[in-house]
Formats: sequence, structure tokens, C-alpha cells
Amino acid sequence: MHHIRKLSSGNVIVMTLSGKLTRSDYAEIVPFLAKFIKKYKKIRLLVELDNFEGWAANTTLDDIVFIFRYGFHIEKIAFLVHGKQDQLVVLLDRPFGRALGKNVKYFHYTSRGDAWEWITNGATAVVDQTFPVNKGSEDGGQ
Repeated sequence: MHHIRKLSSGNVIVMTLSGKLTRSDYAEIVPFLAKFIKKYKKIRLLVELDNFEGWAANTTLDDIVFIFRYGFHIEKIAFLVHGKQDQLVVLLDRPFGRALGKNVKYFHYTSRGDAWEWITNGATAVVDQTFPVNKGSEDGGQ
């Protein structure tokens, strides 16, 4: 399941992932991100993992296609993790992280401000320099 926060400031998109990410989730997330990529050319993601269980078995191809199609449009990704389960799941996606190198960072969820500062540092399209509070969902979020 996913949730895209209403304040995704400029080219910085904030989303929460929990449970298992399904093909249905990809079918909503990818067009949403593509819209921002079309507008800004490069995007930054702040992804909060909250009891995230990983990807459903049938989403592997979706993940690979997404990485090859849009990976070079992603400037930075910050992951907010809640606990050991989230940290372990992140390890499974290391190949994606390696593709972005130093542009991927992991933060404990209590360090939201630090994550927001890192993800927005140098971003020209960011309107608000404070971490967005949960204001509901936007196009494609649940």
C-alpha cells in the first residue's frame, strides 16, 4: 500500500509505503511520478517505510522496468525507516540503491527534519523548507 502526501513540494515527492507493494500500487505510483518527471525532468523522493513488507512476487519486473525507465530522472532518495523490519526490507533493494550511489540515504523516522533538509538541499523547485505534515493524499495516493 502507498500514500502520497499532499505536500510534495516542487520536485520533491513524499510518500509512505506500508504492507506489500503490489502491481496495483505500481500502476498508480508510476504515472504519478512520471507526471512530475515530465514537469521537472529530475525528481527527489522521500519515502517513509512504515511496517513495509517489501514487494509482491509479481512486481519484480515492474520494479526493474521502473528503474531502467525512470532511474536517471531521480536525483535523490531519502528513506525514513521505523524499525528493524523496514531496515531489513531496504537491504533487499540494494541494487537500486547502488545505481543511485551517494544519492540514497537512510534516516530513522525520528530524524524527519534531517531527511527533509538533505532531500531538499540544492533543490530549486522546493516551496516549503519544512517537513510536510500528513495532509491527506494526492493523485494516486491511498
